[in-house]
Amino acid sequence: MAQQVELAIAPREVMGKATRHLRKSGVIPGNIFGHKEPSVAVQLDAAAFDLLHRKQGARNVIRLRLPDATTQTVLIRHVQRDAVTGKVLHVDFSRVNLSEAVDIKIPLHFVGESNAVKNFNGVLLHLVEALEVQCRASEMVEALDVDISLLAEIDSALHAKDVKLPANYKLVTDPEEPIVKVAASKVEVAEVAAEAAAAPQEAAPTPPAPEES
Repeated sequence: MAQQVELAIAPREVMGKATRHLRKSGVIPGNIFGHKEPSVAVQLDAAAFDLLHRKQGARNVIRLRLPDATTQTVLIRHVQRDAVTGKVLHVDFSRVNLSEAVDIKIPLHFVGESNAVKNFNGVLLHLVEALEVQCRASEMVEALDVDISLLAEIDSALHAKDVKLPANYKLVTDPEEPIVKVAASKVEVAEVAAEAAAAPQEAAPTPPAPEES
């Protein structure tokens, strides 16, 4: 199960364009919504959120702690970033109950060794980095293991349905979605093309000469 982490927040009174002054002082504006409760405007320390985001990821259940010691259990639903600098501009949190089922994207962790890569000079292509699944919030895992030792030949692939999910998980991603495959290296493709070009071509048959009348 993914470790539950805690993050300190505070009520936010600054709204709209004025929030840019918060960001300049190292504070990120945010909102908490969901569970048929009113949306709450909050703010949080940018450095603390960045540390949590880098170490724990954005998929874990988080316990938000207010100054009065009350807490709210949430998931990060959306992180808005500056298109140029990449800095976080705003964070949306959604309330969750640990016993409820939620749709969440969980990253893939590729394990094992592919025979096609090891012995046939294949190139491993990661086509999908996370699968969307449905599970209880309390049963979320950090990552889903994908055994690439099943990729034995060039052009072999694994699909979403091939990932072994924990008990009580339901796959939301299309089961036929390719997630990883082995492709021929560019060198091999070039060599095959060169061999084909150098191969002797069969001469076209000479048409018979016209008969004299």
